[in-house]
Amino acid sequence: KNVVDPMNIIAAFGADTARWFVLSDSPPERDVEWTASGAEATFKHLSRVWSLCDRIGQMPADHVGVGDDDLARATAKAVDEVTRSIDGFAFNKAIAALYGFTNTLAKANASTPAMKLAVRTLAQLMCPMTPHIAESIWSYQGGAGLCAQASWPVADPALLIDESVTLPIQINGKRRAEITVPAD
Repeated sequence: KNVVDPMNIIAAFGADTARWFVLSDSPPERDVEWTASGAEATFKHLSRVWSLCDRIGQMPADHVGVGDDDLARATAKAVDEVTRSIDGFAFNKAIAALYGFTNTLAKANASTPAMKLAVRTLAQLMCPMTPHIAESIWSYQGGAGLCAQASWPVADPALLIDESVTLPIQINGKRRAEITVPAD
């Protein structure tokens, strides 16, 4: 429901930024106000994704991290959430999940193979929305062939189950603390 020509955004920031911005800003059935600052924020995020890819690409092959299991769990959850969102045509929700997954990757301390696999998965999940940067990331991280032709990642159901849950503690209707307990 917006008649603003996206060519200005494409000229300033590129086609992937325009696509990501349009799909992330709101569901298609709602009106949206396009702003230069929104497109600029989108461009900064995609630049951050590329910087993350570059940093991982330059990690020494013998880098050893301690968070491989946590990263595998986060990757599986991202695959599940993005897949369900895309299947439901909720691209804004898929993109929100990808923002979260990018933040997780930026903080992860995992081995180089685990990080490369996670970044290749990020590229696959981004590919429907930002095909150009996704293909560049895929190639840079050693993905075979084209990202768009690779089989879609599938989440391991065992990794989707949380071992613990965090519960809020409320007293007189006000949140006072949280506790983390085993899920069972």
